[in-house]
Amino acid sequence: MKSIIKLFGLLLLISMVGCSSISVNTDYDPSIDFSKYKTYKWFEGKAPKDDELVKYPLVRKRVVNAVDKALAGKGFTKVTSGDADFVVIIHAGTKERMQLNTYNYGGYGYGRYGYGWGGYGGMSTTDVNYYDEATLIVDIVDAKKKELVWRGTGTGVVQGTPKDQSEAQERANKVIEKIMKDFPPQKEK
Repeated sequence: MKSIIKLFGLLLLISMVGCSSISVNTDYDPSIDFSKYKTYKWFEGKAPKDDELVKYPLVRKRVVNAVDKALAGKGFTKVTSGDADFVVIIHAGTKERMQLNTYNYGGYGYGRYGYGWGGYGGMSTTDVNYYDEATLIVDIVDAKKKELVWRGTGTGVVQGTPKDQSEAQERANKVIEKIMKDFPPQKEK
């Protein structure tokens, strides 16, 4: 049962809170001239076993398609053999989170020094909610230097599953579009 929940949790990558509440962060090496990058290829090595995208190859395929679409839209060309300017690596993970909400129901009576309300009685209750949060990472590695030059991460709360495969792909496209919005970074003026 837990693995089924994880599968639906991973579909988050595809359905992270409808994209609007995805927290996106990017970081990059400012010494790199990203305007020289024209071609890319996918990392061909082995991913860690705990990577959620390894566990769910269909979700990985949707994310790869979304990254390819985003990079093509920015004018980059994917190569499958030979040299490329940069290599793309994707990772994902999910984590169970806990949220505590405490509600206070105040009492009645006179407050300190006889003014206002407060003071007597009252009670509070605490609700505990568990939810899954997922993070999707897109790394750009300089192919010649073999160094990370850009990283984009998107983190969001796992929401319901998509209705069909085309909706799942569209959600992946939106998540990746948001993560890769600032790639390549623009030169600071």
